[in-house]
Amino acid sequence: MTNTVTLTHRWIRRYFPCDGVDKAYLLLELKGTAASQSERAPINIGLVLDRSGSMSGKPLAYSRKACQYVTEQMGPGDLLSMVAFDDEIETIFEPERVQNKEGMKQKIAAIEAGGTTNLSGGLIQGAQYTAAAKQAGMVNRVLLLSDGHANEGITDRAKLARMAKEFRSMGVGISTMGVGHGFDEELMEAIADGGGGNFYYIEKPDDIRGIFAKELQGVLSVLAQNMTMKLTPSTSATITNLYGYQANVSDGSSTLHLGDLYDSETKSILVEMTFQPHSDGIHPVLALEWTYVNVTEGIKTCTVTMSLAAEFSDQADLLSLPTDAAVEKQVKITETALAIEQAMDAFDNGQLDAGKQMIQAQADKLLQMAIVTEDADLRAESQLLYERLEGFGDAPITAHDRKALHSQKYRTMKRKQ
Repeated sequence: MTNTVTLTHRWIRRYFPCDGVDKAYLLLELKGTAASQSERAPINIGLVLDRSGSMSGKPLAYSRKACQYVTEQMGPGDLLSMVAFDDEIETIFEPERVQNKEGMKQKIAAIEAGGTTNLSGGLIQGAQYTAAAKQAGMVNRVLLLSDGHANEGITDRAKLARMAKEFRSMGVGISTMGVGHGFDEELMEAIADGGGGNFYYIEKPDDIRGIFAKELQGVLSVLAQNMTMKLTPSTSATITNLYGYQANVSDGSSTLHLGDLYDSETKSILVEMTFQPHSDGIHPVLALEWTYVNVTEGIKTCTVTMSLAAEFSDQADLLSLPTDAAVEKQVKITETALAIEQAMDAFDNGQLDAGKQMIQAQADKLLQMAIVTEDADLRAESQLLYERLEGFGDAPITAHDRKALHSQKYRTMKRKQ
């Protein structure tokens, strides 16, 4: 089977003025495509389940069923391990081939709620099991599910995010799932970003299985692992912002860690740049290099390089040509994520009216563009913001409101459906 990772790029406009540009947008999209069906790569999953007292009842019951569902979907060549945590860490089973599914499911069913939340202890143990068991050609992923704040063990958000990055560098991805209204959404997102995985907000216990199924479906279709992209601007250009992924900047280059790429998945990166004056014509402005490990045709490390150019002109008719609609759409979606982030800061500082005005203004902008472009996605995003506003009332926003906003911000910034 031939698997391909393709890159497309689009500038927000066909021509840029010769006298320089303060803000130019570039949309990069990496897509994974399996040309035909073949045996998937074996997977190595580590389940890390919060069993603290606040998980008792439906949250824990649905979580157990979701973990059993993961067990059911795995094959005899896959590895599965599981730990449960409250203030103590319990190994439900160490990494083993998924051959005795009923035995595994019985052990999962026996998990009972306990005390406080030593999230770091559970995460470290689960990730260590997964790292120790990984083999060449395997897709390695930790699935962390919790409904609370880390109040035992390591509780510092930055330290936990750094730990996740270290496991990611070892080839172990981490995805996080926050349940209900009590968990720390910034912490769970930071761990997922550091671990190169995904973050999910699970509003209701009966949504847990569906979220697990969505995450597992992606893990089962991984084409490329440990994908990174390095962006190096020319001496006459500057990268001013990168949206979608956190960048490590060194010696003028920005490196993004993009995690795993699934079949039919598209990873979008919006690049904001400035250009110094250029003469009329086409000039190289950005060098790209991306690397990944193909896990479906042996273990093959692939490196691809590309030089991107922009075209400059001083002709008014060329500079007045319409902008690229697809890039404009992504700019508006990114602005939505930034507006939500600013609004949440206002809410956290007790500025309810200011935060609501920010969301109202962004919802209006999205709807106006949706009307002009007849874009269903923009209309849906604007409607979601209007619905958030209707639910706020005059009192400070609730934990549920904040988590719903945070989830929308994460989804729009990552371009996830």
